[in-house]
Amino acid sequence: MSLLLVTVSSLLSVALAVVVNVATGGQLPGRFAAYGWLAWPTVATLTLAGVGLALWQHRLGQVDPRSASSAVRAAETPLPPGQLPVAPRLVGREAEIAAVEELVVAGAQVVTLSASAGTGKSALALSYAHRVRGRFPDGQLYLTLGGAGPTPLAPREALIRLLRAVGRDEEERRGTLEEMSSRFRSVVADQRLLVLLDDASDAAQVRALIPAGVGCLTLVTSRRLIADLPGAAVLTLDALSTGQALELLTVTVGADRVAADPSGARRLVEVCAGLPLAVHIVASRLRARPSWTLSALADRLQDESRRLDELRLGDTAIRSTFRTTYDELDDIDRLVFRRAGSHPGAVFGVTSAARRCGLDEPVVLSALDRLVDAFLIEAPTPRSYRLHDLLRLFAVEMLQRQETPGDRVACLLRQLDWLRDRAGTSGGIADERDTVLAVLRTAVAEGLTDQAWALVEAVHPLLTAADDHSYRLPLWRSAAEAAASSGDDRRRVRALRWVSHSYGLAGEVEPELATAREALALAERLDDPGELAQTARRLGEALRAYGRPDEAESALLRALRLFRQSHAVEEEVEVRSALGTLYNTVGRPRDSIRVLQPAVALLPAPSTALHGWVLLGLAAAHKLGGHRVKAAELTRQAFDIAAHLDDDFLRGYCFHERGWLAAEDERHPDAEQDFRSMLDIFVRIRHGAGVGAANRALGTVAAAQGRPEDAASAFAAAIAQYERLGNREAADSVRRSLSGGGRAGPVSR
Repeated sequence: MSLLLVTVSSLLSVALAVVVNVATGGQLPGRFAAYGWLAWPTVATLTLAGVGLALWQHRLGQVDPRSASSAVRAAETPLPPGQLPVAPRLVGREAEIAAVEELVVAGAQVVTLSASAGTGKSALALSYAHRVRGRFPDGQLYLTLGGAGPTPLAPREALIRLLRAVGRDEEERRGTLEEMSSRFRSVVADQRLLVLLDDASDAAQVRALIPAGVGCLTLVTSRRLIADLPGAAVLTLDALSTGQALELLTVTVGADRVAADPSGARRLVEVCAGLPLAVHIVASRLRARPSWTLSALADRLQDESRRLDELRLGDTAIRSTFRTTYDELDDIDRLVFRRAGSHPGAVFGVTSAARRCGLDEPVVLSALDRLVDAFLIEAPTPRSYRLHDLLRLFAVEMLQRQETPGDRVACLLRQLDWLRDRAGTSGGIADERDTVLAVLRTAVAEGLTDQAWALVEAVHPLLTAADDHSYRLPLWRSAAEAAASSGDDRRRVRALRWVSHSYGLAGEVEPELATAREALALAERLDDPGELAQTARRLGEALRAYGRPDEAESALLRALRLFRQSHAVEEEVEVRSALGTLYNTVGRPRDSIRVLQPAVALLPAPSTALHGWVLLGLAAAHKLGGHRVKAAELTRQAFDIAAHLDDDFLRGYCFHERGWLAAEDERHPDAEQDFRSMLDIFVRIRHGAGVGAANRALGTVAAAQGRPEDAASAFAAAIAQYERLGNREAADSVRRSLSGGGRAGPVSR
């Protein structure tokens, strides 16, 4: 406005000078001379305009005292500080935001957010701060304390910055830590102020920075658990769930790419183990490479030895975030982290960790507690520990880089010895089963084959439960790998027999038979009739289950001859039991009785599971031969042995045999009850073939009672079970029963 007034005043002055000159005798040029008579009227007009302009300028120059006072006050009062950085987009943390709000509503004036590196605690704190900034009209302060770095911000320097932010002059930013802390609290005592202290190292760093006013809120983030601030509420963050991680990946990469490759997306978030930073890194890499599929990147991340290398983008890397926290630890804590943290198995206890570390339990327990507070290790229970998958890889990496090969082997040997010793005590290994399998795999990979074999032999006798076959299978697989790597064919034959046996109890007939054939091929090269006999028997049982009765009979008779030659009585009874079951299956009850009757005489007393199996085989043979009363009595005796031994496997097949006796007597409700009891047992102990046989029997009984829908449902369940097990012969047999109206006879074990 003032520029406009100056310009207009200048133009009026020039115009007035011209017309005054003309009015006092001056001449206008050329054709404008005829208008000279207008000079005096123009002088008068311009003079009046100049006077009005002068009056306007004078009025504008006058200042309202009230306005002046307001302007002075505005100049003297600084704007409230608004230091919050831009908040990143927060995905999958709605529950945690709600938890912070709940704490604040409940009266918390200090909330600490503690979590491991890469979990997004700073993003969470910033997002919440932005959501509630309107509640704090006196300002929002933000400080990065550098707690995860080599030189955390000193509390005194932090207070200088806070005092400067709230408008204190240089003189008030001096003094001791206590003086400046008191001054800061006094300045903001009556204000409504939000303070966000990001990346704190410990409570000592932030204690002097917290305002005490009731209208103030302080948010603190840290990679360590900070629980000793007065009046503070503590919130710890876990990794994202699979669903939350997928949501974050979708938001970052784009819904179209995720929808085009859902399997790749799920694999990516699985290898990222729910760590938001890892998800952001893979998502950013995908955005920079639009031609890549999610599965292509997931394939690159499958290699655990390179996963931490792949989780890098520019100067952001998962490894460096972990390394920063690791470097802050003392020597003992670093040793415990890398030795216990690289523990084979998902969960480990204090004693196991102490053995790996080669330290006393109290020392290791204290170190583990400190590592939990540093969010490098998790403690799901007071005496058990585990690591985030990516932290486990980092621990393994630190072990390889900072320990000698001899130290690493010694670490594993101590653990192998401890597990073997524990297996030989009354305590057993019930709570260390997963650890045993993981340690075995590691031992085989490290070439410690003798130690691995010794551990298998110590653990195997403890596997007496009916469903232990599911655990025995991976145990003996590791033993077979150890024997193969050391070139010990004798051990390998034994291991393969147990692998085949475990497949058989699960009902997986194809791998059962393939492994038995492999074992026999090796046993043929050994100069050991006992091993050859055991392996021939195993092959015969596998051939019977696979539906090849002639080959099965040949293998079992060979085993019987070898056992009789070596006077192996118990083994002879076992192979006779297998032959009896085979003959019952193919409808040759006389042959079954012929081979089973001598077995009864060979057993000293009816107190073992083997005696129960022989009696049950005889019961089936007598039933097939039409001697139903004898069959019922033998079945009852087998039931008594199963009850005495609490043997669910034997009991399940006793129900099977008694159910068929009831069905053939047309006592269908009794038969159905026995078959359902059989099904319940075999589902519980995960005996696949037994589950199929029970469903088939239930279908037959339902059809006999005129319930076609129930029969079809049970037969369909049996067919599906046999197909899952790869037993096509059994599945086709049930189909034939179904097409034939549902009449089907019993199927022996």
